Amino acid sequence: MVTMNNRYRSSFSAAAKKYPFVFTFSLLVAATLVSTYIGYLIPFLLLPISHFWRVIAERSTSTLIAVGFIRLFFPMALSRLKFKITAKKFLISSLVIAYLILPSLFGSGFASFSVPQILEGLIFALFIGIDEEAFSRGLIYSIFESYGVWIAAAVSSIHFGLLHAGNALWGGQSWSYTSAQICSAAAFGFLCVGLMLYSGSIWVPIVLHGLNDTPMQFQAPSKYLAEVTGQADWYGVLAQVIAYVAIGFLLIQMSRTKDFDWLKKRFPSLFEVSS
Repeated sequence: MVTMNNRYRSSFSAAAKKYPFVFTFSLLVAATLVSTYIGYLIPFLLLPISHFWRVIAERSTSTLIAVGFIRLFFPMALSRLKFKITAKKFLISSLVIAYLILPSLFGSGFASFSVPQILEGLIFALFIGIDEEAFSRGLIYSIFESYGVWIAAAVSSIHFGLLHAGNALWGGQSWSYTSAQICSAAAFGFLCVGLMLYSGSIWVPIVLHGLNDTPMQFQAPSKYLAEVTGQADWYGVLAQVIAYVAIGFLLIQMSRTKDFDWLKKRFPSLFEVSS
């Protein structure tokens, strides 16, 4: 089995070197199609289980497929699946997550729900985060990583944003709301790339993604429907996009140098201490 895997990897590596664009584009399309239509390829709806467990099963299967793609094509990227992070990076990552998540989390009204309901909503959102991060930051980022960090970050983030277009095509959302969601999701994806590269682990953006999706689990269905079928708040979206991209940019820069060294070199006057 190991010999066969190595043989496949050698063949793929040769094809990637000879036809890099064709290989990259083909892999991107194949991965996107599998991720998008996994629910149709495997009849999860026929399983005699609740909606909650059906979604968990579908998300888990999608995650395993993404990890399989990574293991086959980009084995070096598997190191990011480990939760190995220094105390300093853990602290900074936690502060970023807390700053972005706590306001919306405490404003969601989750405290009015029972403990089992809160846990169910948290687990449900966490599996969304695991699936989407394994696919977008794990696989799609890896597909473009050979082109450079910034290209991989930009393309994987834009791709992640465009995946949300389906919410308008067959999800019942308005195009106004979905367009804003695409922009916000792309910027959020860029932020998640920053967290992954800075911390060295994909589990940090998974936590952020799961917590980010948790508040909507406690939103009243009528309020949610009115929101997704209405007009977008473009001023709010613009502010959100700027914040996500700025923090993501800072984290990526910090991952490439020793924390704030790049900032010291570019703006030395900010770090001068007057005698």
